[in-house]
Amino acid sequence: MDERELPGSDPTPESVSGPPYPEDFAPDPDWDAYLAWREREIAAGRCEAPPEPWEIEGPAISLSLGDAADIDPLLLAAICGPDGLGGDGLGPQFGQDAAADMLRPSSVLAALTEQASADLSRLTDNQLLGVLHAARRLENRAHYLQTRVIAEFARRRDEEFETAKARGVRAGCRAGEFPGVELASELLISRLEAGRRIDSAISLTTRLPRSLQGMSDGLIDAERAGIIAAYTACLTPEDAAKADEILAQAAPDVRADTLARRAAALEMKLDPEAARTRKESTKRAAQRVEVQLERSGNASVAGRELDIADALASKANIHSTALRLRRGGVEGSLDHLRVKVFNDLLQGRNPFDRLAPVPEAPADDREPPDDPTHEVDKEPTENTVAVNDPGSPDAPVPEDPADDWDCADDPAADGLAEDLHEYEYRGGRAGPRGHGDAAIGIWPRSGDHPSSDEDPDNEDDGATWSSPADDAVPARAPTPAVINLLVHAGTLFGWDTTPSEASGWGLLNPVETRDIVRAASRHPQTRWCVTLTGPDGTAVAHGCSPGQHPWSPVAPPDREESPPPDQPNTRQAEQFFELVRALNVTLEPIARGTCDHRHAEDHYTPSRKLQHLVRARNATCTAPGCQAQAIYADLDHTTPYPEGSTDECNLGPKCRTHHRAKQAPGWKVEQPEPGVFRWTLPSGRSHITRPATY
Repeated sequence: MDERELPGSDPTPESVSGPPYPEDFAPDPDWDAYLAWREREIAAGRCEAPPEPWEIEGPAISLSLGDAADIDPLLLAAICGPDGLGGDGLGPQFGQDAAADMLRPSSVLAALTEQASADLSRLTDNQLLGVLHAARRLENRAHYLQTRVIAEFARRRDEEFETAKARGVRAGCRAGEFPGVELASELLISRLEAGRRIDSAISLTTRLPRSLQGMSDGLIDAERAGIIAAYTACLTPEDAAKADEILAQAAPDVRADTLARRAAALEMKLDPEAARTRKESTKRAAQRVEVQLERSGNASVAGRELDIADALASKANIHSTALRLRRGGVEGSLDHLRVKVFNDLLQGRNPFDRLAPVPEAPADDREPPDDPTHEVDKEPTENTVAVNDPGSPDAPVPEDPADDWDCADDPAADGLAEDLHEYEYRGGRAGPRGHGDAAIGIWPRSGDHPSSDEDPDNEDDGATWSSPADDAVPARAPTPAVINLLVHAGTLFGWDTTPSEASGWGLLNPVETRDIVRAASRHPQTRWCVTLTGPDGTAVAHGCSPGQHPWSPVAPPDREESPPPDQPNTRQAEQFFELVRALNVTLEPIARGTCDHRHAEDHYTPSRKLQHLVRARNATCTAPGCQAQAIYADLDHTTPYPEGSTDECNLGPKCRTHHRAKQAPGWKVEQPEPGVFRWTLPSGRSHITRPATY
């Protein structure tokens, strides 16, 4: 840059070196003069030279004019000042009601939040929580973007579906017919969850502009937006708009369960008939008994979508029975006694068998005193439950424990197929379940405040908890092991503590494992199967035993020399093969890598042996993210029969929904090697699933 005179001089353009100005560019003499003056100041040491780009160390941020226009001047000064990014000046801006604490979610807020969280030790508690709220607003904004994307995805699939329907394509073979299944495979979530997200996204983008704007502004999260969408789904557009106005304003300031109660009350106020319709349609589509695994490793049993009167009556009966047990001397808090009563009733036992027997009194012809307290001690009549024969061959078989329950997969729901066609195929348009679960009739968990229906005259503070072993009840009833119990041999014999797995239900510790195996082996419907696994944990051989084989735990063998890791010693190996010989199991190899077709069959329906080999190899549905248990799934020919053979390398378990989806346009399934499946979805994206790892 050539030197110029200070502003006020009149330098001639000829004195300027460097590239000439473009023809359409008008030079600014004042600006050029300023630059020349600044260069002289830098050369004289009176002004610090700006660093070159490669000399800049530490974090940097670029702001467009559009971004900066929304920023509070104090915040902008904190960003650009000497204590800004990388210094201590940014933290105070996240204090309550400070500039960053009020900033809408944007790329600027994202950059500031990242920078402020780089060294959290610099922040006060107030500032730390301000950063937390900023991260939450950014998360809500991300859910807003996801909502718009899912809504557009659903719109495209719906357009394809309606076009195919108008052309007369039969149900099950229409393009765009399985958007929920496709979305579930991409996001690795259940089909029901995918259906809920689609329904919620459509409602928010078409009927609930205020709630959608609240998500965009970072004020409403996905859970609250889903609640608003669920409770306005059956309202008219006009009523939905009124509810949207009220609920979107309330959502940022209340808990999700409180918002759900307000939404339910508002729905009933605006349109009682719509509320009843939503309630009844959800009950038809999703009423069930559900068993789930708790995060603690325990389990829960629940009746879902029940009539309120039935639920309250059941609760009252369990509670009153628990109170009678407590007055009869059975130890435990009311919570624990309720659970005992609950289990007794479900398993066909009489809860009052837990009471100690009353000694027979001498015969006495006198009338008992008219004392109401004697009523409590009388033998129960109305509440007595007949004990079923647990060993009966006609004992009911448990239902599929997979978390991906689908009414189409349940034989008991066949009568609903016509009414719920859209619900089944379109991802829950008939009224998805799940958003009405918040805080309705739930007993407090241990440690919470006592429930209002507890006997005020009986305190739990001094109660002691007794383990199942202390209960005065009969031994565990024989149980049919149709739950596909996976037991490590070392755990069965007491060699080690490797957890076992009740497929679809959860992990079992060694004591639970041996207890359940003993009970299951005494049931006439139980059959033993043995699966050998390789070093990678996948199945290499499998065989099943004919007939019933009762089993009882034996004392673990004495410890011998230490075997190599993951290998049994001599006595352990003998004990294992003794069991295999006693069970009369013939192990068949499972094809891996390549297929020698030794188990190929020349008919469509695979034999029992081939079914077992395939289901031992792939323990769940082979679709991406689907956890439906293979024991309940269809065995599908990857290449349709008879072009494809009935063989290990052409069979794979698929739940009924994914079996249907595979037949629809845009879906493609390949099996490049036995047990490995490549799914190509209508979007063109592909996913690979592999054999189960035990």
